[in-house]
Amino acid sequence: IFKINQMNKLFSTLAVVALSVLSLNAQIKEGSITYAMTIEGLPPEQAAMIGDMENKVTFKNGKSLQEMSSMMFTNQTLTDDKGMVMLMEQMGNKIAVKQTKEEMEKEEAKQKDKPADPKMEYTTETKTIAGYECKKVIVTMVGKDKKEEKMDIWYSDKFENNNKEGKGQGMSFMKGLKGMPFEFAGGQGGMKFKMVAKEVSIDPVADSKFELSTEGYKMMTMDELKAMRGGK
Repeated sequence: IFKINQMNKLFSTLAVVALSVLSLNAQIKEGSITYAMTIEGLPPEQAAMIGDMENKVTFKNGKSLQEMSSMMFTNQTLTDDKGMVMLMEQMGNKIAVKQTKEEMEKEEAKQKDKPADPKMEYTTETKTIAGYECKKVIVTMVGKDKKEEKMDIWYSDKFENNNKEGKGQGMSFMKGLKGMPFEFAGGQGGMKFKMVAKEVSIDPVADSKFELSTEGYKMMTMDELKAMRGGK
């Protein structure tokens, strides 16, 4: 059985993952990319309750909708030129967060100790992921404690990196990347997640796909959401 603080940490970690993936928009203007997602660092009983996870990103004309799901939770996040709407449901708890574009920009401006630009080491290694040839880049980041952290990213240069400035919490590794990640990993606290693209579709997407209702959800601010995981 989940303890409240453990549930809150997982809830907020999934929110960070949602925001990180949604800062990526493909050069193809309409379609969807589905990722297989795994999380490490959970107690065995919690991992068994969550089960297999999937993360589908649907995009069209500058709008992106992410739908993250497992046996135990669902998480929908919509971003467009107006801002962001996030709907989270876990074990009967339904939370919604809204931010305007201006609020998102103000929050970013308040951040202190911004991470240094990542170093990109592009390699000649390739592998096929979801039908696309992807190349490997080794990204080195320097944290606030001056310690270096390396991560491997497999990316496709057939897709445009629309987050070349590395904006967004935990997204500094995107700054300057020459394509869209198809496989990458990250972490929040003791939890680590891995995303691997497994399906890409360029089928037409209905505009109604990008309409989210917050009815029945408890509204929270982004600061309140961060407080759930002990953040500032």
